[in-house]
Amino acid sequence: MEADQHSGDWVPTTQADRQTVNGQLERMLESPLFRNSKRYPNLLRYLVEQTLEGREELLKERLLGMEVFHRPADYDTNQDTVVRLTAGEVRKRIAQYYHQPEHAAELQIDLRPGSYVPVFRRAASETRSGGAQALSSEAAPAPQAGAEGIPRGGGAESPGASADAAKGPAAKGLRRGLAALAAAAIVALGAFLWWQSSQAAQAADRQLWAPILSEPGQVRLVLADLSATVSQAPELPAGQNGGLTALLRMGEIVNYRDILAQSGIVAFLAQHNKSYALALSTQATYPDLQRGASVLIGGLDNVWTMRVTEPLRYHFVQLAKSNVYAIEDRRNPGKEGWHVDLSPTSGNVNEDYALVARIFDQTTGRPVLVVAGLGANGTAAAAQFLLDPARTAELTAHAPRNWERLNMEAVLRTQILDNHAGPPRLVACVFW
Repeated sequence: MEADQHSGDWVPTTQADRQTVNGQLERMLESPLFRNSKRYPNLLRYLVEQTLEGREELLKERLLGMEVFHRPADYDTNQDTVVRLTAGEVRKRIAQYYHQPEHAAELQIDLRPGSYVPVFRRAASETRSGGAQALSSEAAPAPQAGAEGIPRGGGAESPGASADAAKGPAAKGLRRGLAALAAAAIVALGAFLWWQSSQAAQAADRQLWAPILSEPGQVRLVLADLSATVSQAPELPAGQNGGLTALLRMGEIVNYRDILAQSGIVAFLAQHNKSYALALSTQATYPDLQRGASVLIGGLDNVWTMRVTEPLRYHFVQLAKSNVYAIEDRRNPGKEGWHVDLSPTSGNVNEDYALVARIFDQTTGRPVLVVAGLGANGTAAAAQFLLDPARTAELTAHAPRNWERLNMEAVLRTQILDNHAGPPRLVACVFW
């Protein structure tokens, strides 16, 4: 094993070294931080394997997009940031992995910011054993013999011999002290990385929510009124749920998952001693929204969400008068992928997309926060993203400094299992 004397990083040079790294890689990928995902393990495995093979020149963003995420050779890395977003999440999960005490002394595989080339640091146990060998190799000098080959001082123990005999316990104590110091340093490093990640998450959370929390007056929460959508639907023939349609047209019908999203936001506001008021999208007026900060919950069924997001770069559209709805990128309107078929005959929907946007009204400067999915699960995932500091911290990798008073917009994706939204994933964002 060969160490980089300048940085403390370790460079695997032998087949045994590479097997050691691969063993550690598999151990990491089996942890809950990685095993429940496909994207993160695939990227980390590819980066490590190519580095061990000495092919660091392949670890560029465009090449990674092509090889790991199967993007076309001419894809726009500024529009499709899958490599950067995934690498950022991998870095966070690596820090979380080594912060756990049971992993703190293992061989370390790290991915530093600004680079896709992993670095390695030997396990603390290897470092300790190497140090112990170095100390134990300093054998105590043998007693000097006299002219007759008898140790000086006859059979009695000389002061020099006593000092030599004492060196063994002292060396052992020193080794134990160094081992404890190394272990403490690793734990301290893990704690620092966790603290650094926590500080970044809190900073992102503050920059996102500060305009809402600091705005005078109540925060108005505006929920989508489903009855408005039903009232625009054609009449059903008699005997085909006509009674249910009539009931829905009576108004004031909301989606259960919109309520869940609202409940999470209400709890967050209560934690920050911020008062709020509730309104349906069919009842809220523009003067209402001008009085203070607003949070618009729900997408296609919330008329205010549709009005606020319509001029934005990322906005909701209906594809060819079908039941397929999408989030469209105004700079790349032909791009496919951010859409969901909401027709009753489409079968089980296994993914959803959502918009999170914070916009300052051009006339009043009041902040408006949009929490909206194509489907209800997307709205739930958007609320989960906004209420989890670790998720909002992902925005800082792409945001300019001090973006508290900037407009921002983000596109999220969530997997759906048994009609429940999985963790939200950031797929695109823009600040202005």
